[in-house]
Amino acid sequence: MRYFLRDGALFIRGAFTMLMPCMHDKAEDGTITHISTIIAAHLPQTNTKEDTDFILETLLRKNGYDTDALSLSVTVPIDRLCIFAYDGIMVFILACPGAAKEPPGPVTIIVCSREPLPEAGLRTLQLTAEEAMHNVFTSAGYSEAQSGRHTVLICCEEREESPNVHERLARAQTLVSETITYGIPETWTVSGTQFPRTPAFYIHSSIGGDRWSRWDPEGCPYYPCHPSCHDQRCDFCYCPLYPCGDESQGKWLERENHGRIWSCEGCTLVHAPAVADYLKTHPEASLEELKQIRKKGKNSE
Repeated sequence: MRYFLRDGALFIRGAFTMLMPCMHDKAEDGTITHISTIIAAHLPQTNTKEDTDFILETLLRKNGYDTDALSLSVTVPIDRLCIFAYDGIMVFILACPGAAKEPPGPVTIIVCSREPLPEAGLRTLQLTAEEAMHNVFTSAGYSEAQSGRHTVLICCEEREESPNVHERLARAQTLVSETITYGIPETWTVSGTQFPRTPAFYIHSSIGGDRWSRWDPEGCPYYPCHPSCHDQRCDFCYCPLYPCGDESQGKWLERENHGRIWSCEGCTLVHAPAVADYLKTHPEASLEELKQIRKKGKNSE
């Protein structure tokens, strides 16, 4: 999975199995489909549906992603996006607090699991996400979360399934619930900051106790996370290639719960200056392509 911002829109790219979100009583709501691109853009609410569809389709065609795509028109500017990474779960949240005593506006949540899940698992995960969102609203003192106004999208990467599907689903439910419970209030807070700003990125860390950390290039408590990397760059705190599975870069570790996690503590690939610069302009570059860029950078030193 890769994600990046371009032309004022969020692009999420990969090979996904997705549960169609419930939007305006579309006939395909709740069906399972296969897509390669999700695009979310903030467009004027005065636009007609035809105008909105045309703009989103134009953005997709311009970037060469006009097939197998899902388009979302969101009510919050993309630069207020908050991204949360918790093991194999990535959650993208767009939410805005209400003005004065008004309730918060519509929430858009995109959940991407790097672990494959069966169709029933995707539906279970959607219920988990919606319940967590509802609990956030009620805990904050708001009435029924008006679920029809919100968008919850659930997808997983299409990869070979590992065993223990029930354990994977149970863990995914826990991660999604915890992320949304933390993420929506945090996004409300962040959305109230003044412009200009960029999307905020959070990673759940077990270093020093389980906690969420918002990545900030200034004063990062983990810097340098790769001491062997000369002139370490942190444009990509959470590697967009993770887990690459290339054992020349990292290794699989066994979890105590019998699952596996990819360790890349010794990898410096995306922290190399030449690679970071290249990846910013070529967000879908392959692993081999980036390794060649690093090799060229070393040879030119």
